[in-house]
Amino acid sequence: MEAGKRRDKLGAVPTETSAASPLTLAASTERVERLFSPEPGSRSRLALGLGMLGCAALGAGVYGAWLAPDAVAAAWPLLIGGLAAVGVAWWSNPAAPSPVRVGELGVIVGDPAEARRVYWHEVSAVRIVGDDLRIESSEPLIVLSLAAHARAAARIVAEASQRIAARVDISPKAHERLPRLSDAEGEVVPAARLQLAGQKCAASGVSITFESDARLCANCAALYHQQHVPAACSRCERSLVEAASVAAARAAG
Repeated sequence: MEAGKRRDKLGAVPTETSAASPLTLAASTERVERLFSPEPGSRSRLALGLGMLGCAALGAGVYGAWLAPDAVAAAWPLLIGGLAAVGVAWWSNPAAPSPVRVGELGVIVGDPAEARRVYWHEVSAVRIVGDDLRIESSEPLIVLSLAAHARAAARIVAEASQRIAARVDISPKAHERLPRLSDAEGEVVPAARLQLAGQKCAASGVSITFESDARLCANCAALYHQQHVPAACSRCERSLVEAASVAAARAAG
């Protein structure tokens, strides 16, 4: 995959998390995410233009058939043609792609109040297939069109390459299709708060009852009980030894 080449291009796109801290408080309210709205596609613009022409033809047909002082011969063809154009425009106009949020915790496609976040540790592969970016996990496959979400795709690849590089399966040629991003790309918005009720420690399986006991791997967002933090994250294998030592000392005390 020539990871060195890929990271060179993504080096100007920093993540929101400082690598100096291996763990973060799960209940933190200070996290932010990058919100990317979809770009309008050429098919949408074509449907809009066709719809506008259809509406104009409908208006002319209505005027010619019922409002004009003298009957207009072309009124009914205009009415029928206008209705047909509006119908084709409505049928051909694709559903608007959902906005995408990318941040420290993972990726959300759609409204965060309804859509489930895919955490970085859950991602098994990030690939470009045809004209789409695909994010594979145990959850339903996420497919983002590069035409509508090129900037979001580039941000996802940038974050994934720094957090879970072994799971990014993108050739240098495919990678060149992504735009180069600056840190200003994407609207910075507050991250949706984590729901910790019923969650279990990734290392011990112990249920986390209190938010104050929950810790996250700052790299992949794997969840741990503060008394069972391993030396290395069980999901991304990044070192947590410093944080684990602190947690062990607190437990012993």
